[in-house]
Amino acid sequence: MKIDRPCVLLMDTDAETLEQLQTVLQRQGYYVLVAADGYAALQLAERARPRLIVSDLVLAGLDAYEVWVKINRSKSEPRVPVLVVSALNLLPAGTPWRSNSGSKWQLLAYDAFLPKPVDLRRFLRLVKKLTTPEQADAVPGGPAVLLAVEDRSLQAELARILAAEDFEVDTPENLPRAEQLLLKNLPPAVIVFSYTGQDDELRRVVVETRKRAPGTAIVLLAEPHQTVNPDIAVECHGILARSTDPAYVVSTINQVIEYHNLQRRVELLSRQVLEATQELAETRHIMQAQNEELQLVNAQIRELADLKETLTGMVAHDLRTPLSAVLGALSFLFTDPDVKLSSVAETLMTGAMAAGQQMVRLTETLLDGQRLEQGRLQPDIEPFHLPTVIDVSLQQATPLLTMHRLTVDTVFPDEELPLALADPHLSQRILENLLDNAIKFSPRDDRIEIGVKHEGDFLKVWVADHGPGIPKEEQASVFELFTQLKKEEGAGKSRTGFGLGLHFCRLATEAMGGKIWLESDGQTGTTFVFTLPVFREEGD
Repeated sequence: MKIDRPCVLLMDTDAETLEQLQTVLQRQGYYVLVAADGYAALQLAERARPRLIVSDLVLAGLDAYEVWVKINRSKSEPRVPVLVVSALNLLPAGTPWRSNSGSKWQLLAYDAFLPKPVDLRRFLRLVKKLTTPEQADAVPGGPAVLLAVEDRSLQAELARILAAEDFEVDTPENLPRAEQLLLKNLPPAVIVFSYTGQDDELRRVVVETRKRAPGTAIVLLAEPHQTVNPDIAVECHGILARSTDPAYVVSTINQVIEYHNLQRRVELLSRQVLEATQELAETRHIMQAQNEELQLVNAQIRELADLKETLTGMVAHDLRTPLSAVLGALSFLFTDPDVKLSSVAETLMTGAMAAGQQMVRLTETLLDGQRLEQGRLQPDIEPFHLPTVIDVSLQQATPLLTMHRLTVDTVFPDEELPLALADPHLSQRILENLLDNAIKFSPRDDRIEIGVKHEGDFLKVWVADHGPGIPKEEQASVFELFTQLKKEEGAGKSRTGFGLGLHFCRLATEAMGGKIWLESDGQTGTTFVFTLPVFREEGD
């Protein structure tokens, strides 16, 4: 983007300061970019590289110093000077510092500093010096002073003293001309009125000055020990005794300017603090309202969860009776010698028995899983012979194994196993759920392996299949409720089960002092492993 005027980038969070500086610069013919946060400033600088950065230190988003560094990162482009405008006390340029606790130490690089509120005339002179230094060698860099002093010789001497200290000085010939300059041009940092005893006219001009130029400090030039009208003195910021001593004149003017600027900076910072406090209060009210709404939603979620668990428990509990009746009828047909079944009917009856028993196990798993989570089901710990429980579990799974044409290999050690110290009923349920899972994922006419061995204080039990395996990304969540594993079916994959069985296995194993995990390469076969504590005789 080509611009035929000097470009100045303004960065500040204070809208009043941005508007004031933008207006002053645009009236002087500058092209002005305005940004209230660091990221916006960088985007604007990419569109048109600025000739000068005018910046406060405190910005939203990206830190102001980081913006300066990023804009000046290019080695091929000339460095962009920085004029800092801030109500905060600033470290001298070239001082080692870091913008935040996480950044590296670096030199604070800026070219000039003006305190807020800004002396606009001095601001424009500094902008000119920094944007066109070859044309601004003779431009004073200090504060602007308007000397409304009727004694022309004293006015000339005071102007010479102040100009020697780099002040910009205006010397109107009389009070009406001073008033015209004050209202027509940008207000100076300080205006000096000579006290002549014409109280009414002087007081009017002083009051008008305070109204039209609140950023200008007002000084009365009076004879030493002269009594000043209190109504006028109260409207002024300082009194300068009539003198031509350079040190006294310069120090007094500087002190009045500094004191007035401090008052204005306190007002500015106080306003910013009040605005920030109000924003924080509004944010706190919003957060309180959101928190109350969140608590209400959480209460509703808890009520729905309780209702869901109650409904699920009722449904599962009510399924037991009809399932028991169906299984009883099927068992009677199998055992009654007067009932003759064809081979097809017998196969169908076997499948129905297997499915019914699986549904019984599913309802029990659902009910007991809820009880374990709620702490309402405590394991009945006692010593028992684990291989016997494994044999019972295999008998329960026989109809399913037959229907899927699967066989089971058992791997027991040659030496006698110690007794397990756990709940035999819950242990059997764990085995039945792991067997159901292995049957579900095993290819037809395949084999499943169940084994147990003694390892230290635990008995280690495993159930292994040769199915498709569990992908690595799913292994961490298989024991969570409602986790569905993928089952290979032809060319595609389908989801099967709702994760109730494996979730129950984890809860039951941990409740008995054991652990459960899986072993799979993610490609072929899965082995589920769980441990149960070993029973120790007293004195062992």
